[in-house]
Amino acid sequence: MGGETRPNPDVIVAEATRAANFVELEGRLIEPVDFRVTPAGRAVAMLELEHLSSHDDPEPGLRLEARMVVVAMGPLAERYRACAVGSRLLVQGRLNQKRWIRDDRVRWGRLELLAREIQRVDS
Repeated sequence: MGGETRPNPDVIVAEATRAANFVELEGRLIEPVDFRVTPAGRAVAMLELEHLSSHDDPEPGLRLEARMVVVAMGPLAERYRACAVGSRLLVQGRLNQKRWIRDDRVRWGRLELLAREIQRVDS
């Protein structure tokens, strides 16, 4: 449509690489670990965590609830492949959201946490 400019996805990605992207999330494993090995032989584990917390900032008594899929790869995936449902985990990593282009539009998939480190947390 005349004169309309669309954002270039490559430029968006290049700009995003300069921004900070570090997440630390503590939560309980709520589903069995989905463990797979890619055709290239790389181990991948998908862990679904539920985070519950309460805070007084920015509002007194604010209750936060979130579910996040955590993706662990390689040796980290192997280490947590048999983690029990209900386990409390602390995950450090970065956010990722897959995208694709269909009908000349950028489409976004689910937001996930790509794990760099996972630790079990004592209850």
